[in-house]
Amino acid sequence: MEWLAEYAPPSYAALKPGASDDEIAALEEALGVSVPQELKALWRLSAGEDGVAGSGLMLGNWALIPLDAVIEVYRMQMRFQEENGEDEDALVLWKPSWIPFCSFNPDDTVYGLYLNGETGEVCKWTRFGEREREYESLPAYLELMAVSLEAPLAGSGPQKPGMRGGALVWGPPLDGEHKDQWVRHLGQAPPRHPAKTLGAIREALPGDERAGFDGQRDALDLSDPEAVAVFRDYWWERAVQAQEELEDDVAAALGGNIMVQPGRKLAPEYEATLPPAIRHLPPSMDDIRAALRHESVRARFDREFMDAIPPHYPALLLRWWDLARLMADPRGDRAVRAVVNDRHASG
Repeated sequence: MEWLAEYAPPSYAALKPGASDDEIAALEEALGVSVPQELKALWRLSAGEDGVAGSGLMLGNWALIPLDAVIEVYRMQMRFQEENGEDEDALVLWKPSWIPFCSFNPDDTVYGLYLNGETGEVCKWTRFGEREREYESLPAYLELMAVSLEAPLAGSGPQKPGMRGGALVWGPPLDGEHKDQWVRHLGQAPPRHPAKTLGAIREALPGDERAGFDGQRDALDLSDPEAVAVFRDYWWERAVQAQEELEDDVAAALGGNIMVQPGRKLAPEYEATLPPAIRHLPPSMDDIRAALRHESVRARFDREFMDAIPPHYPALLLRWWDLARLMADPRGDRAVRAVVNDRHASG
């Protein structure tokens, strides 16, 4: 979920809220069978999606179908099985333990994926009666999807994550028009600015502004879409401004023109994530390097240290000590990486 909010906001916005235990129990009652725990866990995260431009976000461009569509597809397939006959020679089109959870797209359920409740396998159904095993289990399917997103160069299989119009689309697409619009995701650093979700906006705000954000959010009439949009847009612009100000500070510090404020006060939840050696006093070069969380940032530190002369070491270590502390805060982490990866544009 966090990956989608950060990298593919349109796909994140297309997700439906997670299902409650009562909603899942009602589905089980409608189907007349128990749903495996791993599928319940998935539905608690999201009970379906609307899709973006007719494409689903699950690995293989499958769409996570809403619970009411799960019931509809299940009943339709069971009806096909009854019409086909139940004797030993009859073609098996569906079994009571087969639970559909993905379809070709949100509006087309003649193809899809189902979870075999007896074997735990994820299988594909088609309108032509084909039933093929696709994955060993639902956790294996979701794990492959997660690895493909978070480490795309390490992921295996023909389906690669990419973007089209800001939405997650697995590809490469076969048709020429969509292929030209599709850009493969190669694990780039997160976007410079926060996603337009209330949680991401709040996280990107300076700590002393979050109380004001919380107060306005709590007083907001969530049933008024216009008021919600005005609130979100105002605070998103403020978060972007704060991010750019932070990047200016980081760029200046990395350029050696000014010192970041040594001993920057961090929120307790971020302070607790720091290695003990760098919580309070300027530590050694090894302590600082170990605390820098990304290879690109460590490489920048190593390069500056190699280029420095001994009289400059204390100032250099103070500057990088504060940058290491800054990266404990997601807002600062994003700013440091934006500058190091040359995505900062001053002025």
